[in-house]
Amino acid sequence: MNGLKLAIIIVIVLAVGQITDWTVADHFALAILVLLVAAAIWTRLSLRGVSAVRTSGTDRAQVGQTLRETLAVRNAGRLRKLWVEVLDRSSLPGHDPGRVVTVPGRAAVEWDTRTVCVRRGRYHLGPISLRSGDPPGIFNSHLEFPETPEVIVYPAVVDLREAIIPEGALSGGNALERRTPHVTSNVAGVREYASGDPFNRIAWAPTARLNRLMVKEFDLDPTADIWIVLDLQEGVHHPAARPINWVADERGDWPAEAWLDSTEEYAVTLAASIARRFLQEGRNVGLIASGAHLETILSERSDRQLVKILESLAVIRADGQWPLAELLVAEGRRLGRHDSLFVITPSLDERWVSALMDIAYRGIRVSAVLIEPETFGVTASSLLTVSALTAARVPVHLVKYGEPIARAFSPLASHVARGHYG
Repeated sequence: MNGLKLAIIIVIVLAVGQITDWTVADHFALAILVLLVAAAIWTRLSLRGVSAVRTSGTDRAQVGQTLRETLAVRNAGRLRKLWVEVLDRSSLPGHDPGRVVTVPGRAAVEWDTRTVCVRRGRYHLGPISLRSGDPPGIFNSHLEFPETPEVIVYPAVVDLREAIIPEGALSGGNALERRTPHVTSNVAGVREYASGDPFNRIAWAPTARLNRLMVKEFDLDPTADIWIVLDLQEGVHHPAARPINWVADERGDWPAEAWLDSTEEYAVTLAASIARRFLQEGRNVGLIASGAHLETILSERSDRQLVKILESLAVIRADGQWPLAELLVAEGRRLGRHDSLFVITPSLDERWVSALMDIAYRGIRVSAVLIEPETFGVTASSLLTVSALTAARVPVHLVKYGEPIARAFSPLASHVARGHYG
């Protein structure tokens, strides 16, 4: 029942009272009118002095992690608010901290919410709407708080410390005579300490001998750059046709694969995992991803490189129009002879295998990570593609839906050709 309906009832009762000369009808209409006025006043005061505040501990999270935030409804007035409904319109999947609370006068009610991040992407927390009214629910009052803090959910990352390292990624040869701000195994010399130099670079023996602070300078390691090509062409990626009932470990942690339900999510997770693996070893890592817009992150090994890669992978989608074969032909020109290339794809088009072979003939070490689409419920088989890669002596790691990703990089599961081009 709302105010309009009650107003109509009042008119009808008054009309009946006038026609029948029934005084009870007049008293009843007056009682309803008093109720309407009281409800309107109550509703007008129901959200006066009320505010909502949200506090989030971070604006970054990762698939599988728990996002924690605190919501508070504060009442600056003296009157108790019998009921206040909190409506949260956040875009983060599964995030619904709304509830109905009673707020005493000049007090606050707050509660913590925990949401497991199940999907990578950029999301908004909020806006928040407050709704209240009179006890019978005749009238409603609304209050909007439009603030929408942003949270970015990074893709899941799998530990690949036991993965096989391609030969082209290993250090070797003479040091490159180029100064680098990073610590390497090649000490080029020493110089006087300058403001801002880290203390771990102080050369103590020259410092003691010269009686002034001296720091080491380093040459760049002859380490090959690692390039990751992520195939995100629209049409080659598929959702999984069946769910996998993963179970948590003894600590209650879920495997990263528990949140992956498509070849797209597997591909992004693989790119993030391989990038972290080599960045942790101090190697230069670059990313090329063929989404709607070609995403290229130049190879670096700075502390922020992994963050840059994860932020890019958090929002990129499999909506590209560029076939993998054409992408390899176009972007393969930027690769140097000592570089290593990882191609991540579920594509069964053998033309990209030929393009990858052309890159390998130039002395670039190549590896393929093939996400087998048939394990996701697709009828096509990857047998011919795997055979073509094996015949070309291209190392290939086969990733299957429902199996741990790290298993594809173990010595027993990997199809690794011992020979190489060069």
